[in-house]
Amino acid sequence: MRARKQPAPANLLNDYHLLSFDSLDSTNEEARRLAKGGGRHGAVIWAKRQTAGKGRMGREWVSPEGNLFVSILLNPEKPLEVLGQLSFVAAVAAIDALAGMPPEDAKLECKWPNDILLKGRKLGGILLESFQENGKQWVIVGVGINVDNCPENTAFPATCLKEAGVELVSAKIILSRFIHHFIERYNEWNRKGFGFVRKAWVMAAWGLNRRLRVGDIEGACEGIDAKGSLLLRCDDGNRREIHAGDVTPVEAMQPCS
Repeated sequence: MRARKQPAPANLLNDYHLLSFDSLDSTNEEARRLAKGGGRHGAVIWAKRQTAGKGRMGREWVSPEGNLFVSILLNPEKPLEVLGQLSFVAAVAAIDALAGMPPEDAKLECKWPNDILLKGRKLGGILLESFQENGKQWVIVGVGINVDNCPENTAFPATCLKEAGVELVSAKIILSRFIHHFIERYNEWNRKGFGFVRKAWVMAAWGLNRRLRVGDIEGACEGIDAKGSLLLRCDDGNRREIHAGDVTPVEAMQPCS
């Protein structure tokens, strides 16, 4: 008697499907349109360029051809309050994908809440959006990585792989590597929770044990908590949980005493 095949665990990103475009207004917007039109969990939307790329807090994401712009449409069976953890899943997957490409002295780091840094300069960013559509809770994980070029005169200095001396690599290659690692990290998060992803993120964290400022709050960075909030140890000894905001270094990133 043939044994009955066991069903796969729900909502693991095992069979993603890629949708590629020469140009889009925004891969995140295309993912949103796809969800409204009956799209499926696991859709990967890739555009060679964007005409209206979006960053965090409504900022523009400069999107010339040669860089990577991709969004992943997900319908996780998880509580709404933990879906923000997918930003950290994507950040760790990006670090995994880029590992070994830059020179040894060009360190890759995760900057809270959603940036990828190379040698202390912004290489990429993540934009997470969630919404209800057709009776489902959707999450869009948007990722941009500067491969061939980067914007100038930005509030936080930017860089690209080419500027760092990485040759013979393309957005398509980075896409393939990123999706491979995102699937691994997503599956890990889906099965085991946030702990393993959090540990990997902290290992690559920019500013750990150094003085950082978010708004009018300043303190020594102690990583992130189980919800993904930034932890700062203030001068009064209290530890503050930061849920949102822009992080800046204090005194040129001098270590805390």
